[in-house]
Amino acid sequence: MERVKVLEEEQEMLNSSLIALTTHFAQVQFRLRQIVDAPASEKETLLKELEEFAFRGIPDVPNNLLLESRSVTPVSLISCDRSVNGVIIDAEIESKMALQRTKQRELISQLKSQLEDLEKYAYETGDADLPQSVILERQNIIISHLKEKLNFNVDDLCKLPADDLRWQVDYAISQIVSPLKMKEQLVCQLKTQIADLERFINYLQGEVSTETLACTCACPVHAGGSSAGPGGSASYAKRHFDRRPIEEDGNRTRTLNTVRKVVALLHMFLMSQLGCGSERVRRNFKKNPVHNWRDLRTRLDIAVEHVLETIAEAQRQPDDDEEEDDDIDNDYTSDSDSASHANAKLTSAVRKHLAASIRDLMQHGLTSDVLRSTSVVPFVGCFPQRNVSSSSFMHAWELILKYYEIKNGRRYNSSPAQKLSQSFNLDLAAGRIASSKQSLLTTIGNIIASHSPYKRSYDSHFKAFICAALNANKLVVWLKLILQCQYLLDHYYLSWSYVVKTGFQDAFHTLDRLTNYKFDLPVDLAVRQFQNIKDAF
Repeated sequence: MERVKVLEEEQEMLNSSLIALTTHFAQVQFRLRQIVDAPASEKETLLKELEEFAFRGIPDVPNNLLLESRSVTPVSLISCDRSVNGVIIDAEIESKMALQRTKQRELISQLKSQLEDLEKYAYETGDADLPQSVILERQNIIISHLKEKLNFNVDDLCKLPADDLRWQVDYAISQIVSPLKMKEQLVCQLKTQIADLERFINYLQGEVSTETLACTCACPVHAGGSSAGPGGSASYAKRHFDRRPIEEDGNRTRTLNTVRKVVALLHMFLMSQLGCGSERVRRNFKKNPVHNWRDLRTRLDIAVEHVLETIAEAQRQPDDDEEEDDDIDNDYTSDSDSASHANAKLTSAVRKHLAASIRDLMQHGLTSDVLRSTSVVPFVGCFPQRNVSSSSFMHAWELILKYYEIKNGRRYNSSPAQKLSQSFNLDLAAGRIASSKQSLLTTIGNIIASHSPYKRSYDSHFKAFICAALNANKLVVWLKLILQCQYLLDHYYLSWSYVVKTGFQDAFHTLDRLTNYKFDLPVDLAVRQFQNIKDAF
């Protein structure tokens, strides 16, 4: 049996040797073909590589395996024999294992070199991409260069997880980008302040240039007829000679006045930046009734209480459907009988009191030229306060239109899907609930489409908006979307306005009391009579 086993191992060794020899010969053929196809300048190099490969020899894999199999058998027998005697030869086993590991490393290195040669040939013939060794080399160059530029020093790259690596890369990038952003913001602020100073200096110079200077021409009109003859010329020369010191003194005086104004301006600018006069300005703000919004806030509480009392009264008298002739504004009164289902008293309370209170709070400190009015903020506080003309203030509905414009509401409502939904009353959401922003843009678009053709006032538009918001039970949500838009706060609200000071939060808390009730208010009350007339004709 042992003889048969030895013969089987020898046959396996012969088969493995034949395969190794065939593989080696195929690789020699492959290199010869590569030399034939290569240009003349590279053939010498390829021939040298072929010579090195040919004399390198064939990896003795079968012999290694046979040696290992043979070495294990006698060692096992010896270990069995020595176990009886109690002696184990560990040094011989360790030496054989070390020799085996060395041969395995040599085999792995030879296989790697052959794989690199194959990838290189495939890349040169165009059948594959760059070899992995070239790609890894270039990636290492990029990584080392980024480490130097970003000051990114991570010693244990292989041990860190992917999330920690991303965080460290983001942190290293932010260390470079953040100072640049801060510098850009600082430069923009300095440019703005310099531009304001230049405009103010131009304004002061414009006041100086408006002063008229005496005419120095020698025409008969300005000479007064005395220029005729030689005597006239002499008298003009004498007057011109006498007036020159006076003009020089006047120019010097105007220059000194301009310099004094500029110095005073810079002095006020520095004092305002360092906090000078801030206490006096705050006292003036407290005294000025324009900046006091507490009365408007009280009116909102009263209006909400009035609406709640009207709802409670309507619930106590469910069968009482009498119509009351309230003194509703002319821009939204209607004689149509289609409004008989609505509670006229509740409609009047919402449109006359609640909508007006919300409008006044939204309009507190709302202006159309806040950038121009605050362009010289650093030194305006040192001058007496002047009332801003009413033409610069905006209506609350204009603010809603600005939100509709910056959110591309017109484009959203003019999309084909929205047009089909509005024309045929289709539900294109496929069961999905529309977001608050989408419903807000749709409602604003509907109010514009229904009220603008009849030239209704901004108050009528705003009252219709409040009624639609109450019907949708989204009054607080829609007002938050509008009044928390940072672009609107920066461009249309002054720093002392109610919205900027409080964020409209306490008003939201008060209006939130109305969300527990279901409203069915007429939105088209201001245009209903015009629509009825149009339908009649």
